[in-house]
Amino acid sequence: MFQQHRLGLAEAERARDAILAALTATDSPVALAIADEHGVPIVLMRQDGAPARMLSRARSKAYTAANLGLDTVVFRDEHVKARQRMLDDWGDPLITTLQGGIAITAGGKVVGGIAMSGNTTIRDEALAKIGLDAMALRA
Repeated sequence: MFQQHRLGLAEAERARDAILAALTATDSPVALAIADEHGVPIVLMRQDGAPARMLSRARSKAYTAANLGLDTVVFRDEHVKARQRMLDDWGDPLITTLQGGIAITAGGKVVGGIAMSGNTTIRDEALAKIGLDAMALRA
């Protein structure tokens, strides 16, 4: 029997809520994107004061992680830099190498991507991981 794991709104909302609860006074206003396995947004959010470009960045990071099944930092370091490739080689203008996008897996399959933008790339990635943990999905 064919079974498919899907990322739903309930999981995305749990992630969003955990990330918002983890923000501190030292964090800049953030943008969040959570996408399904095709990179289609389930949740897009931009806090008051976050520049609009942060939402585009978060969306591209989530899209990349979902479509490639890789965290964006892994894609950048192992597939672009290490092989001296260019983003144009993938033929998709939404793909990015910006750190902070994390592939979401369940049942051994990629079911989406989660990404943040607005702080340092390290902090963006840490916040995205908090959201991922809150989804409570089984790898």
